[in-house]
Amino acid sequence: MGELEDPEISIAAMCDILFVLLTFFMSVTSVEIIRTTTEVDLPEARDATKLKERIRWIYIDLLWVPGSGGSCSCEQKKYTEPEMLAPLLARRAAEGGITTACIRADKGTQYFYISRLTKVIAEAGIANVVFGTYAEPVGAPAGGARPAPPGPRPPAK
Repeated sequence: MGELEDPEISIAAMCDILFVLLTFFMSVTSVEIIRTTTEVDLPEARDATKLKERIRWIYIDLLWVPGSGGSCSCEQKKYTEPEMLAPLLARRAAEGGITTACIRADKGTQYFYISRLTKVIAEAGIANVVFGTYAEPVGAPAGGARPAPPGPRPPAK
């Protein structure tokens, strides 16, 4: 009788199975990452609706500082004027097929600033604009939500 040999395990087959499982879980899992900034204090809306489809969206945050104006941030870059976003929006609309721009503006943002931004969005070829708000709290009075006290909003849990 000869010596007993240790059995060999084929690693290639395990790698194939691992790749198939990884591909399966990546295809059935929908990952939605919403980048938010704590600097923007969104307004509350009584009739807000939650939209389900967020594919091919671009998010623009507007921060308004009374006395010194506003600033935009999009894809982790800050811009001092809405018109500075035009090349980025046009490129993303052409390359990525962006169809919707979601504007998350600070409560105190002046209308003219939002108007300038919507004009830039339209010129970039993005047809849909959505405004991000907080939904009215569940126990709010029928006439609308009471305004929040001044100061920073507590972090969401």
